Amino acid sequence: MYNGGLSVTREMNRILSKPGYISLEQGGQTLRELYRRESVNLNPLALSPFALSVFTGHLSLVREAVEKGAAPDLMGSETPFKTGYASLAILGAQRVTDGPRGSLQFRETLEYLFSKGLPPDVEDIVGFTALHHATTSPVPKDDLTRCLLDHGANVNHRSRYGEISLLGCMQLNLIPTIDILMEYGADLDIPDADGWTARKHFLSCGPQVTATITKWIRKRTGGEAPRAQKCCDTCGKSDSPLKNCARCRIARYCSSECQAKAWKTHKKTCQPFSSSNTVTLKPYYESYGSTIPTADFTRKYMGYPTQASSFSNTQTRAAHTPKNLDRESKTLVLKVQVPYTGNPQIRSTGDLLLYTKKRDFACTIRRVDGPADYDRISEVVRTKGVGGAKAYFAAELESREKLVVKISESLAEQPW
Repeated sequence: MYNGGLSVTREMNRILSKPGYISLEQGGQTLRELYRRESVNLNPLALSPFALSVFTGHLSLVREAVEKGAAPDLMGSETPFKTGYASLAILGAQRVTDGPRGSLQFRETLEYLFSKGLPPDVEDIVGFTALHHATTSPVPKDDLTRCLLDHGANVNHRSRYGEISLLGCMQLNLIPTIDILMEYGADLDIPDADGWTARKHFLSCGPQVTATITKWIRKRTGGEAPRAQKCCDTCGKSDSPLKNCARCRIARYCSSECQAKAWKTHKKTCQPFSSSNTVTLKPYYESYGSTIPTADFTRKYMGYPTQASSFSNTQTRAAHTPKNLDRESKTLVLKVQVPYTGNPQIRSTGDLLLYTKKRDFACTIRRVDGPADYDRISEVVRTKGVGGAKAYFAAELESREKLVVKISESLAEQPW
């Protein structure tokens, strides 16, 4: 009776009739597209009065129905999609984005229903639970995600595609949501129906996802977490000008007092630039590749939200050097990318791509201009960098034609 305006097509039923997880070859992508297309037709007015109250976060009506025994079985679902009531609350919250109380009304409604026995993980026809809806939409609801997880939602629940929520978050570049799922134990090694895992996939999802997942890998294995933002290494202050340690060019301090306080510990790892731990490269400015992550092009093509900054003039401008380089050398944090071949066993000797976060320095490095140093830094990137494709280093740009890069320390992964 209460179909919510949704219907399951014959083609959807044909694919859904297959046992187990549904791979691309079995029609998984077709099912995704049909599911999305039909989901647009969700009509709240075609829900039961109780479901409509849940969908709108109307706590007083929800409570009245439950206390009077007029509410349906909370273990059940509505619509031909078999949408659970926790999922309806999430879907409603994603549509009511400008309400006077925001997500709070939905969180209070969910908290009440959980206290009355509402299960958090009711599956719909494609195996999506409320957690999938909360985390794999361009309108994420992180406060409701925490609410679901705090009340027992399975962070590693697999849909009919074999996917856990983390994979969808990575595709959409939802960094705060990824942090929450990892905090609650998302497993990087659960494969989807096509064998993809988060561990295999995160490198292709762009630098922000890469930095976030790598941070959690370090944390889970007891490694040192990278600095989350540009701040003083001693006091954490980020609203003051910072200066790098003159010896190692890596540590950062807001004052001489903070530097002095940190020295007892920092001196154990402080390595000055020397001929043994650096390479000297000759920047080449006549050719230059795009620094826009491939993942952003993919998101744009698929219609997913992208950050405007990804396609800004700063990101797309040509190779160049910083201003005032003729008056003083520049200390930089560089990203170095080796040529991508698609096969880690094939090592191209094509140009290296180098740039800073702001792209105020960008160039390529040709092997012909210094084979030995080209080979040294390439080897470090391939053996110590992210996925053997990129790495971050401290560097000193002494002149337009001379770049000294400290390769003894590969810096923590950065979200750019």
